[in-house]
Amino acid sequence: MTSKPPAACCASGHEHEGTPAGTLIRIPDTTISAYLAVPPPDAPPRPNTAILFLPDILGIWRNNQLLADRFASAGYLVLLPDLFNGDPFKLHKPFAVIHPTDDALTDWAAHGSDGNNPHTTQQVDPIVAAAIEYLRSQHGTQRVGAVGYCFGAKSVVRFLGGGSGSSSTTDASSKIDVGFLAHPSYVTEEELWASRGQLSIAAAETDLIFTAEMRHRTEDILRKKGEVWSIAFYSQVAHGFAVRGDPESKADRWAAHEAFGQATRFFEAWL
Repeated sequence: MTSKPPAACCASGHEHEGTPAGTLIRIPDTTISAYLAVPPPDAPPRPNTAILFLPDILGIWRNNQLLADRFASAGYLVLLPDLFNGDPFKLHKPFAVIHPTDDALTDWAAHGSDGNNPHTTQQVDPIVAAAIEYLRSQHGTQRVGAVGYCFGAKSVVRFLGGGSGSSSTTDASSKIDVGFLAHPSYVTEEELWASRGQLSIAAAETDLIFTAEMRHRTEDILRKKGEVWSIAFYSQVAHGFAVRGDPESKADRWAAHEAFGQATRFFEAWL
């Protein structure tokens, strides 16, 4: 592994204030729900490009919607699909902290909340492929950038440049062209080796999932692959900072702002 499965830090953080500006839709000819954020009239033009927003275990919720709106304000059409078939990880109270040895997250990923709705690559890959196909066929998207936060990072890597996810489909266009990850989880070395294309990663100083050892291993693999990549390392923040950081913390606010800028600058250069 180059990043571990979700743990306690994936179910902790802060809910942000704001009113999402996008629209809840259903991807045509599927049962997949999604949040679509359209650039406002004064946004810079980004013709023929779109961003696929692959979320953390909380799915389509306010923090992720507000962040999708920020990417839309930067000029990108943004699609945030429901990766979990209506079954995001449910908190018993706002950001209840689960002990790292608790297997609730592992059980949810393997079986779903009711034991019959798993969220493994076998179920998630077709959702990601359908979302990419929707952007390309319904919106004329020629270049797809993707952002992956925590759980969603795995799918970005799997579909980047026709990697291990998109190669399992029959549609060659089911691929991501440029990727950005923040505090990734679940990514395997095999998936990272199989990915193709430019990749940027935002890492937290305190992270039990994307540890220093795994970050260094990721850097080693990316260096050996010889493609364009970057890793930014943010001090005084923890796993989840880019989407669930504390708005009262100057370090969290700054790091989240910088990570967003890291993503948009990377897309401006390579998407």
